Amino acid sequence: MRKRTIVSLSMIGLAVCALGAVAAPSLVQSMEAARPLRVFLQGQFGRLMTLRSELNVTDEQRESIRKIVESHRSEIAAVAKPIVEKRRALRDATLSKESNEQAIRAAANEMGKSIGDAAVLASKIKGEVAGVLTSEQIEKIESHRGEADAAVDKFLQKVVNQ
Repeated sequence: MRKRTIVSLSMIGLAVCALGAVAAPSLVQSMEAARPLRVFLQGQFGRLMTLRSELNVTDEQRESIRKIVESHRSEIAAVAKPIVEKRRALRDATLSKESNEQAIRAAANEMGKSIGDAAVLASKIKGEVAGVLTSEQIEKIESHRGEADAAVDKFLQKVVNQ
């Protein structure tokens, strides 16, 4: 389960990084503007920790999940590295002294392709992990996903209303 938590946190981190590449410059203009993002991130982390404790994953399930993730280690590394590289390229294009819309869009499209590759792999791994979990555990994960989506919506609404 620890590996799954790490994978989940990584995926959330990637989404936040993508949002941050665009939203961070305007949010961080003042310390007060950064507060909603900090609260949002703390809430997301707290929800993940709550989910982890509520799932009650057995030692056998944990070991099975570890083996599944381990069996995909090289594939995970292969999709993670391009995301990091493409995120940096997008960041650099966005922060360049001279704004170049074409370069920014090209970098964003490349990052999107890399995220797509990671999503396909994540879906494959999720399918394997789902076979290890009980229906109750899967329901809790789906409920958590709904709560996380609602938190994102609330965060975005708060940012819009400021």
